[in-house]
Amino acid sequence: MTESNTKKVVAFGEVLWDCLPSGLFLGGAPLNVAYHASRLGATSYLASAVGKDFLGDEVVRRFEASGVQTDLLKRHPRWPTGASVASLDKSGDATYEILEKVAWDEIALEEEDSPILASADAFVFGSLAARTESNRSLLLGLLERTEALKVCDVNLRAPHDDLDLALSLLKRSDVIKVNDEELRRLVGGDEGEVLDCIKALNQKTGVDLICVTLGSKGAMLWRRGRFFSLPPDDISVADTIGAGDAFTAALTMGLLEKRGLEECLVRALKLSSFVASKRGAQPLYKPRKLFS
Repeated sequence: MTESNTKKVVAFGEVLWDCLPSGLFLGGAPLNVAYHASRLGATSYLASAVGKDFLGDEVVRRFEASGVQTDLLKRHPRWPTGASVASLDKSGDATYEILEKVAWDEIALEEEDSPILASADAFVFGSLAARTESNRSLLLGLLERTEALKVCDVNLRAPHDDLDLALSLLKRSDVIKVNDEELRRLVGGDEGEVLDCIKALNQKTGVDLICVTLGSKGAMLWRRGRFFSLPPDDISVADTIGAGDAFTAALTMGLLEKRGLEECLVRALKLSSFVASKRGAQPLYKPRKLFS
């Protein structure tokens, strides 16, 4: 852990361009988490890879402009920068076709990166980047060695939605964040109450801090039998892209700052609601004003 008051957050996984009807938007759940952690005052890093191409150059430029550190962002020697084709339904919810054999499918960290990884206060990861054997091996090694708070934000996107793999990663985490649909898939509880499903996931994984986002119904945070459930802010939704990642970033920062569980949930919901009210996953904002 770092001795400085400034927290270090490392997010591991995909960085890609979302191709929407309205244009190209830089995304990927770990990137969004790193962006919002940086906005919230952390020194944040994304452990990922982009191609040696124009889109990769633009990723680096955006990182530098947003404050996300580039030390763990590598340039893949052969594969292109990642992309996905996204479409929105009438309510603003997105579906994606994620391209394969792209740079972030083969993340390669080096010995010189060890001090950053060793000093991280939080390590945030998901299941999508583990779709390749090389990334799985690297991720499992990092999880084995890190002393950081390990936050797993599951990302079950077909066809990369292996439940056994997701559960194996969840078991290695300290904090689980899922949405309602993912929770029910993981425990096979389609008709059960959310709280019962959370308890079932705790039994499956042994993880004592579980957060579930419930869309228009808000979110629930459970820890060792105690739980808080809150509605979202009343907003007009522009699109939901990145809202869950903003939630994860705010929750992670709240835990690192040792805020109370209810306050962590309030702040996470406020930030995710704000992001959902804007186009794209990385709107500009001033945290002090947002949380006042």
